[in-house]
Amino acid sequence: MITIKGYNFLENKNIYVSLTNIYGIGFSRSKYICRSLNIDFFKKNKYLTEIELKNISNKISLFKTGDFLKKIVLNNIKNLKYIRCYKGIRHEKNLPVRGQNTKNNAKTRKGPRKSIILKRKINVKKTKKKK
Repeated sequence: MITIKGYNFLENKNIYVSLTNIYGIGFSRSKYICRSLNIDFFKKNKYLTEIELKNISNKISLFKTGDFLKKIVLNNIKNLKYIRCYKGIRHEKNLPVRGQNTKNNAKTRKGPRKSIILKRKINVKKTKKKK
């Protein structure tokens, strides 16, 4: 196991793919990091030198990643809810935020179907008591 910035990477994976395990780093940022440090995309993690690992961790520190980025995103959503804008209201109701159709789609965002329980009154004929 190789550790960079508190993240563990498997030794047999490519560095290009492994960097995407960090929250906030996707394929494009991973490419940017590898290109700027002149590291081959498909180089396995176990063949990285100590200098390359230090350079990668320094380059990652330039970006907002991990828990810090998650806090920023949650804070932005909380702000949208507070000012009661359209996107904030959609977040509160757990509905799609970016204008998607909800009649046929958005099953994952809306959650499991809520069944409607119908209470039917059973008509019971009143019978007269015999004297």
